[in-house]
Amino acid sequence: MARILVIEDDSPVQALFKELLEGEGYSVSLADNGREGLFQIYEQKPDLIITDIMMPEMDGIEVIQAIHKLDKNLPIIAISGGMRDLPINFLTHAKKLGAFRVFEKPVVLSEILCAIRELLLSSPD
Repeated sequence: MARILVIEDDSPVQALFKELLEGEGYSVSLADNGREGLFQIYEQKPDLIITDIMMPEMDGIEVIQAIHKLDKNLPIIAISGGMRDLPINFLTHAKKLGAFRVFEKPVVLSEILCAIRELLLSSPD
């Protein structure tokens, strides 16, 4: 059973991902911010990460950079719905820094499930 870590500061979004992914047979861990997420990565060695971009304490861009230094092959999916009016596109930036896939909130659940399946199938582990 693949282990997925969801790093997301919005509790309803966390709950949605947990229910969806466990319903698909995945083992799901949750983290409320990037710092907690990195701790869980060290402790649990997940097979795939889903991270929000805009979070307190440590944002998703910092998380992606830290994960990429640890393991460039660990699949990362970045999601974001905030800061659309800023001149920088955080999801494009996330992709350049190592996110394998990016999705704008609200995510289309069937699309994110498809991306998860593809990434886990292509993972070298």
